[in-house]
Amino acid sequence: MKLPKSLTVPAAVVLAVVLLHGYLLGAVLTPLLEKVMTDVFDMRVNVKGLSVRVWPVRVHADKIECLNPRGFRRRDHWTGTGIDLELDLSHLKNKFIRIRYAHFKTAVFAVESYMTPQGSVTNVLHWYHHMGLDEDKPPLPPRDAPAPDNAGEKYWRTRIDRLELDKGEVIFDDRRAAPEFQWVFRELTGYWTGFDFLSDYTSPVFTETIKLEGTFGQHPPAKFKGEGRCQFADGDNFDVQTEITDGSVMEYKFLLEGLPGEAQSGSFDLRSKLRVVKSDLDSDHYLTLKSLKFASPSAAQKLMKYPLDGALMLLENQKSVELHMRVDGYIGDPKFRFFSAFTQALQKGLLDKTMMTLKGVGKGTLMVATETPKQVKNGLVKIASYLTDPFAPRTDGTQTPEGGTSHG
Repeated sequence: MKLPKSLTVPAAVVLAVVLLHGYLLGAVLTPLLEKVMTDVFDMRVNVKGLSVRVWPVRVHADKIECLNPRGFRRRDHWTGTGIDLELDLSHLKNKFIRIRYAHFKTAVFAVESYMTPQGSVTNVLHWYHHMGLDEDKPPLPPRDAPAPDNAGEKYWRTRIDRLELDKGEVIFDDRRAAPEFQWVFRELTGYWTGFDFLSDYTSPVFTETIKLEGTFGQHPPAKFKGEGRCQFADGDNFDVQTEITDGSVMEYKFLLEGLPGEAQSGSFDLRSKLRVVKSDLDSDHYLTLKSLKFASPSAAQKLMKYPLDGALMLLENQKSVELHMRVDGYIGDPKFRFFSAFTQALQKGLLDKTMMTLKGVGKGTLMVATETPKQVKNGLVKIASYLTDPFAPRTDGTQTPEGGTSHG
């Protein structure tokens, strides 16, 4: 049976609406979503390929990007592609938006900091400040947890039950001082569960779980994995463990800055435990430096003091050197620089270990690996003879050769 010609065009329109209503609704909502998100972050947000299915509620976006303000080197602060969301809006009347499942095909999150005459500027702190999340507020009084459906609450609540990532990238660019640091995590896969935000309620326990695996660095990339509990819905709160395996020292030479010789090869493993409560960082790091080789020191480098010469020998003539560092501080302070603090802790740990090793050799205690060649041991003993007296603890409060006061 053929439709009358007078009904052919209307039928085609109805069929197109039925089949394409998600894309049509997405096209209508795109300008509104871009405006709302731009206002929220105080950064330009672009949305492409948005489609919305009304029941059950499904949202898809080909791409969403958040652009940095002027002054930043990189164009985008974060970008996601292939985004799919499954929403439960049955409790919308209770001011409750629940995302049961979120999936990102790819995602890039780039943190960048640089200095201005007015001080440090960071893109994360830009939108964090714009949203009023860094305001000093009195602690919330204890109260019962909100109802599962948010009934009776006066503020909006947002929950993400589970977010999965196929391929992610996290970049840290610190341009506040020379040398500039860049740390890159790529090929990240994993999940994040339990994000739950209600403006007037703070959970007494961490409700979120995060787990990621991927690569760290680029030349060549090392293996990375990290997991733990967090509470990002209430600010910077997390208790996580991370591990980097077979990283290249050549890519991060600043870790050995100050030694009388330039690293030519070597690798490292790093295990870290990081605990942050209300932006207060307490972290332990266990670093293993392996198979390091150095170029011959220059004339200028040879003028360095003996402890650094000893550190160089210790690094180059043992198969591995294990160090423990602690890094603490308030990460909400723009002046706090984690990577600089980590490097300083590493260098202090290296020199402390070198001093202990060389003093032990000077006293006849063999603390160097048994495979160390005889001539190297003789060299260590010679350096130790210089170190034993000048750096021995004194009880008279006089100055050491380095200019510091000893405490016996």
